[in-house]
Amino acid sequence: MANGKSSEAVLGAGPWSNPLITPEQIELEKLTLAVAASPAVRQAREQARALLLEDATANTADGAASLDRALDQWLIAQVVATVNNDPSRPKLFWAIDNTPRHWFGHVFPGGAVAIDNPDNVNRTAALDGRWSYVLEGKFGKPAAAQTSFNVTGAKGGQLRWGDAIATLINHAIVTDADGRFSVTLDQTPANGRSNHLQLVDGPLTLAVRDSHSDWRQQPTAFTLRVVAGPELLAQKSEQELAEESAAGLVEFVKYWVAFKNTFWNTPPYNEMVGPNFRRAEGGWGTQAGGRFLLEADEALVITTTSGGAEYTGFQISDAWTISPTPIYLTTSRNLTQLHANPDGSYSYVVSLVDPGAANWIDTAGLHDGWFMLRWQNLSADADGAELVKSTRVVKLAELHTALPANSPQADVKLRQRETLDRIAQHKTRSAKV
Repeated sequence: MANGKSSEAVLGAGPWSNPLITPEQIELEKLTLAVAASPAVRQAREQARALLLEDATANTADGAASLDRALDQWLIAQVVATVNNDPSRPKLFWAIDNTPRHWFGHVFPGGAVAIDNPDNVNRTAALDGRWSYVLEGKFGKPAAAQTSFNVTGAKGGQLRWGDAIATLINHAIVTDADGRFSVTLDQTPANGRSNHLQLVDGPLTLAVRDSHSDWRQQPTAFTLRVVAGPELLAQKSEQELAEESAAGLVEFVKYWVAFKNTFWNTPPYNEMVGPNFRRAEGGWGTQAGGRFLLEADEALVITTTSGGAEYTGFQISDAWTISPTPIYLTTSRNLTQLHANPDGSYSYVVSLVDPGAANWIDTAGLHDGWFMLRWQNLSADADGAELVKSTRVVKLAELHTALPANSPQADVKLRQRETLDRIAQHKTRSAKV
């Protein structure tokens, strides 16, 4: 029987009050960097790079310029999934984030997939149906707009897009007066119990997602521990992890290249797909989006409503589905970064140059990429068909024709304030407090 020792620091204990700073996080980041730098993984990277060079995206100017960044983000994501793949010692690891972290004597470069969202703090852990677990948590103050808990199948530690086996959303979580809670994870049915995720046989992934409608909202604090199951698995050496990461890298990259080549059935440029309810993923949200292709004098104008959602956000990515670094540019916007039209709707203006519209989505120089809109914790009576009001490409000189009357505008002072706010608020995620 495995012991019940927690795999992470006790809630609220340790030298740091930031819930994203745990001994396991720092240990796994350093292990990831060591494995990623190994000769075996570097050799596999070149094989994966050759694969990318054969893809049509590599023949575009934007695709060629962003190829190595996308490859390195996928490489780190794959190594993270490999080194954190022990269900007998589960560790929640903060990943699926493209923003470099400079802390604790190293730089963690980020590892992202699938139009990663800078409003999210994603943490993943390896599980297996042979074990039983308890996840203890405490919501931040202020808490994220939505916290979702998803269990999906896992194959060989590979991060995959999969249907949900079990899902919980923050509003279904029973807490005490301080926002503390405990979630059980095992193969028994809930049978009326709250705070339970039913597991199935085989390797699994737990994904916990804090979605912030305001970057000043605090991530949830967690511990995850085994409470029953077989004996601990033998721990793999750094060399074994390097060999395993190298062996799986090309297939991992193939998977995510195929994902970007088939996502939403490869829609025509500058057209909207959805909104679609994420039913297969446990119903934790609604999404819409597509591909953009713009000249320097053009803008893609999308007008939406919030539908009463507690979280809504807009993000872009490059053609490989990796988002630009979000801190210094308005490549994304959430509810607190938006400016409403007089009728309460929101008009996003996607363009290469600042058009003067308040809700500018900066493409970070990209002509070609993806855009995604997300709504989470929608009101019960929200009409999904009404979430997107219009989608239109116009010349910048004619932008006013695509915007509602008296839509909000921006000046240099607003842009400066937005940038400074983004920098200051994002820094709190890795602050040593």
